[in-house]
Amino acid sequence: MTAIPLTLHRDRFDAGRVRALRRGDHLLVMDRVSGRWVTVDAPTGQLLPLVASAPHRLPEQVRGPVGELRALLLERGIGVLGSERRFEQLNTVILKLTNACNYACSYCYDYETFERAVVLSRDTAVSALTQALDLAERDLWVILHGGEPMLVWQLVEELVTTGRLLAAERGKRVRFAGQSNLSRLNDDIVEFSLRHGIAWGVSIDGGPDLHDHFRVDHQGRGTYVHFARALERYPSFVRGCGVMSTITAANQGRLSELARHFRDLGMASWDWSLFQPIGRGRDQQATFALDPEVLVTAWGELFDAVEAGEFDGFPVLPVKKYLDNFIAGPGGNMCMRPECGAGRDLLSISSDGSVEACDCIDPTGPLAGLGSVGEGLSAARDSEVAARIRSRDLSGTECAKCIWYGVCGGTCLAHAPALDAVWPEACAVALCAFDRISYSLANSPRLLDYQRSLG
Repeated sequence: MTAIPLTLHRDRFDAGRVRALRRGDHLLVMDRVSGRWVTVDAPTGQLLPLVASAPHRLPEQVRGPVGELRALLLERGIGVLGSERRFEQLNTVILKLTNACNYACSYCYDYETFERAVVLSRDTAVSALTQALDLAERDLWVILHGGEPMLVWQLVEELVTTGRLLAAERGKRVRFAGQSNLSRLNDDIVEFSLRHGIAWGVSIDGGPDLHDHFRVDHQGRGTYVHFARALERYPSFVRGCGVMSTITAANQGRLSELARHFRDLGMASWDWSLFQPIGRGRDQQATFALDPEVLVTAWGELFDAVEAGEFDGFPVLPVKKYLDNFIAGPGGNMCMRPECGAGRDLLSISSDGSVEACDCIDPTGPLAGLGSVGEGLSAARDSEVAARIRSRDLSGTECAKCIWYGVCGGTCLAHAPALDAVWPEACAVALCAFDRISYSLANSPRLLDYQRSLG
């Protein structure tokens, strides 16, 4: 549907950021910058063009209703300059503990042929933790990453223990999460992780037929067997992990199948990461590249299943994160807001001690290299490269007029073909997702029921 521009009157408003869109018998009125919105019924919607008019110029019989609508927009911060949230304080740091991995996934974004396997030194990691805690306002998330972080488990224990002490000394809170293939899971890792509340995610691409096609070890053998073995030995612990699947040309049309597979296994949640042509995937785009039409069709089928109640009680994050961002507005999801988290509230520490704005940044591209831990995280955030990343300008793209820009953010800059460009595949999904979600919410409580079913 075509967005209907709405002109507002007072200096507090920016007319260019307010859009209205018919949603059945309702009208969605949205601030395309802040992501704030409200739905109104059709009769009220007919008054929207009058909101810009001075009251004394309106017919007496509509002054009251128009005034009420104007007050509603003001109350919701729709079109109000400064109503958008700002994100400047560091709250998340990724620690790439090693770039070594016992798997050799065919599309791995994190493997580069020019790199050698190294381990992040304890002193560098502790320095990064200390600096990050000093920069954080109250809370700090630390994501333990690799490579495969469980290959250097002793370092994990040292950093978690030290991080807790450093946070306590500063009156702050630090929380740890991690991403792993769980192939090295053992009694000690399970016990320590549970005792310290480390939230682990596991990387799996579906059942054995899908997973083993590209997620292989260094001898080319499928690796699903290692996940199955961990699930059999530590069922409660493994089921408490969220699943992350890399979506490629091989599984893009089977999203509902993936969600059902992990729901039926009893996993905590299922999420996706769309293929990025860097690392091992740099020279294999013809094999892995996504087809936006296929991807959007599969997402629509997944949405239909969620809306119908099939996944009540199970977090299907490729749907849920769009739903959450639309309902609550841009914020916690730093990948879905106009001010991307890269170089703002997020920094990534590579295993050689270098600092990146985000671990998805192409290490061979112009947005790589903010500095090093030794030079300081503050200096990295103040670097010219970080400033350039934060200056991203999508005014020359379709985002400039898109009603969903505030809740989409213009797609991931690391995946986009250029800093001031849009990632086509993610844009196609977002356009579909927010259209379907907004229409459903305007006409049915079903998605709210789904959200409540997740607790």
